[in-house]
Amino acid sequence: MDRQAYHDMYYVDMEPAEYYASVSELSGRDPLATARTLDTDISMPPSARAKLFNISAEVKNYFHEYGTPMPPLMEGCTVVDLGCGSGRDTYLAAQFVGPEGKVYGVEPNEKRLAVGEKYLDMEMSQFGYESLNVEFVHGAPEDLSFLPDASVDIVISNCTFNLSPDKEAYVREVRRVLKEGGEWYFTDVFSSRRIPPEKAQDLKLRAIRLGGAMYLGDFRRLIQAAGFADYRRPFLFKTELSRKEKELFPGIEFVTATVRVLKSSRIEDECELFGESIVYDGSLPDYPDAFPYDYNMEFKTDVPHGACSNVAALCAHSRYKAVFKHSGDEKTHAGSVAVDRIIMAAKPYDGVYDEDDQPINASCC
Repeated sequence: MDRQAYHDMYYVDMEPAEYYASVSELSGRDPLATARTLDTDISMPPSARAKLFNISAEVKNYFHEYGTPMPPLMEGCTVVDLGCGSGRDTYLAAQFVGPEGKVYGVEPNEKRLAVGEKYLDMEMSQFGYESLNVEFVHGAPEDLSFLPDASVDIVISNCTFNLSPDKEAYVREVRRVLKEGGEWYFTDVFSSRRIPPEKAQDLKLRAIRLGGAMYLGDFRRLIQAAGFADYRRPFLFKTELSRKEKELFPGIEFVTATVRVLKSSRIEDECELFGESIVYDGSLPDYPDAFPYDYNMEFKTDVPHGACSNVAALCAHSRYKAVFKHSGDEKTHAGSVAVDRIIMAAKPYDGVYDEDDQPINASCC
């Protein structure tokens, strides 16, 4: 597929304000239709669930999504919540960052935003803060021009990347505002195949969080083109569909993923080895036994783990270094698992030898 066709598949040619207003009108209140993230003990850490009690009932009842993309170690951070709706996750993040942190809630729908804004003073009082640490912004995730470059520690989003009419702009803005070592931590729905164009462009199907789902392979290509070399999916669930929805998308499976994308100059498109290792200290309250790194990889407490360069970028060169012990450096390169597999597949030389039993033309030079 050529680059333009790939772009057009996920792009809706409408002004963001008009697009989001149209999708909002088409969104129902049925949880299956409007919320594709899972509200479970895994997708919502216990510490986040406890903090829900501090948030106004109207804010929670008006919020369409489930699950909570709250990464660990948010205290004192600057956070942006994209597509914040009525602000439930924004107010959760405000409690995690504390009075010294700052949370921006960005929402294109004025009606939803007004619900969150209405409770600002009350929520700050409930949290015990003397001044506001939340600012709601009426705008779209595709344009974060109110924020300077490299000014944000964490970007969160809850099933809103899926909705974006311009995913390239969305990702580009996320990367621009993140600091070195900053993290985009979000929950969304992805697909096992590319959605047929006529369905991907259908606003009704986008409103139910399925038509705009991105094929996971294309997501990888998109973030790599934007400058993110790698991504991880610490939590992964099959997305349940109704019978009618299965008929709309025959042969396509959907998955709800919590995704971590780190902005780091140390990360490469393949995990390179340098003999490094890490040990998780178990001090994160929500993860006392193991740190969830990827859907098929966790770091058990007090157990040494070999660390490739991409693992070390997170565990030793970002805010996560507070809970990891790291040993080794990047002075001696030890290859990579992927390259080692290629080298091991090389066939033994079986050519002509000269009188000194030396291979002739055994190499290119």
